Amino acid sequence: MKRFFAFILLLATVCVVQAQENTVQGDTLVLLENKIWRAKLPDEKQYVTEMEFRDHVWRSTFLYKGKTDTIETSYGICGDTIKTYDRKQYKILELTDSTLVILYLPERMTIGVGAVKYINIVNSPAKMRENENRLDSIWRKEDIWNKGIASISGKPIKDLSTIEPPRWAKWDYDLEKYYTSQMVYPEELLKKNQAGYSVVMFSIDTLGLPRGINILTSKHKDFDKEVVRLTKELPHCLPYRNKDGKRMECFYTVYVPFLPQHYRDRIKADSIAEEELKQCFVEWETVAYFQEAKPWSAQEYITQRLVYDPALLGDKKQVRGIYTVRINSYGEVYEAKTLRSCSIEDWDNQVLNIIRKMPRWMPTINYYRKGEYRESVWTIPIIFKKDRCLIAHTTEERLEVDVPICYLNEQGDTIVPYGKYKFCETDTIRDIGFVYENKQDARIVCINNQGQELFSVFKCDNGPDYIREGLFRITDENELIGFADSLGNVVIEPQFKFAFPFKNGKAKVTFTGEEKAIFDGEHREWVSDKWQYINKKGEIIQ
Repeated sequence: MKRFFAFILLLATVCVVQAQENTVQGDTLVLLENKIWRAKLPDEKQYVTEMEFRDHVWRSTFLYKGKTDTIETSYGICGDTIKTYDRKQYKILELTDSTLVILYLPERMTIGVGAVKYINIVNSPAKMRENENRLDSIWRKEDIWNKGIASISGKPIKDLSTIEPPRWAKWDYDLEKYYTSQMVYPEELLKKNQAGYSVVMFSIDTLGLPRGINILTSKHKDFDKEVVRLTKELPHCLPYRNKDGKRMECFYTVYVPFLPQHYRDRIKADSIAEEELKQCFVEWETVAYFQEAKPWSAQEYITQRLVYDPALLGDKKQVRGIYTVRINSYGEVYEAKTLRSCSIEDWDNQVLNIIRKMPRWMPTINYYRKGEYRESVWTIPIIFKKDRCLIAHTTEERLEVDVPICYLNEQGDTIVPYGKYKFCETDTIRDIGFVYENKQDARIVCINNQGQELFSVFKCDNGPDYIREGLFRITDENELIGFADSLGNVVIEPQFKFAFPFKNGKAKVTFTGEEKAIFDGEHREWVSDKWQYINKKGEIIQ
């Protein structure tokens, strides 16, 4: 029994000694690696020697008269000795963050062998930053893992345009920024200026939360601990959705660099930003928005889908209902209520049904600290008018170019059938609207709220002419230019070869001239020697 306990005690002592040796070797590697050591030579020497120890490879570079020779060999640390693959040994006489002194130990007695002193030339914040960028670039090239999203089967998704990848509130699709901006650098490694990285892979569930965290590769276990901590604290993202919009689980892989000087720079910048935030009395948020974030996009979406009989308004020209929409932190509508009725219950119910079936919104984003998606409440007024109007409809989710469209009135009757026009510039026509002919070299046509074609519209910036001072330009079959008002009335008949918009009550026009290409070949200009000015009655005033 005594022998057994003696054996256990001896084994424990050996383990402690081995652990101490491993710690010493680890500290030596930290001080030795990822720096550029330059030999301190007399001034009269015409050459320079530099060394770099990285990933257990010793790279020696000899620079002479503009030429560079590099020798690489693997090495290991044994106590205070560097042993190379080709059986050479170098004793470390001194090793600090800035100085390395080594002595070559030949196999046989050799005269003239002395210690060589090397200086770490990465010895300023700027040079440290530059060296960290160099190391980071090397590590990224050596990294074999597929970053970003992968299906739950582990296969990378090649065509991201067919899906909705995970998206974080503050970091969007670039999760590396989250780690580098929120990390707390391991204290001991920061003191030793040890750079490195970790590659983490985790799954994202249908709630957008991380699960099953795994470190794929790393430079130090303390880096791994910090990456795991940050991953667990990730706020939920908008989860991965397939082409049908269904929430799906997926894998996500991120390369996380640990660069000490970059970290110090970030801490300094964060302290300044924190002081600025103390002077801010409101939180920085982006409010929820629908589709293209146009101010009235939600209202227009509902109005385009309403079908009602304006005769029910009686003597009233219009009525208004106000409705509340609750949007969760995933952008989904989960509640719709009538805040103030339009006084016709069927119309209120129709609005609520449309709201409940709305596509997803972009939820409210709070940018404080890690950033997060938040719930929000919107109030939407809907006006039911007695005036006749046409509303564009499509079989697709949105009104876009090459999407089939038709125009319906408030009763749901088709006034402009599918296929008649290629695209609409106006989704709700109360007085006039602009549509594109369904053919090559399509003209822009102005139609009224009964679907009748009025005239062709002058093209400007690949769209209909802008209304300036109540008038916009129109054209006839001979491409002559005239002017009409916003109600569709022709004010000045087409008669001019060229005409500019009205400005300060007058427009520059000509009856003759030609169109010439400008030097860049992409634009054209009007040339005439008989320019005149007209007023809004079409009278020549100059």
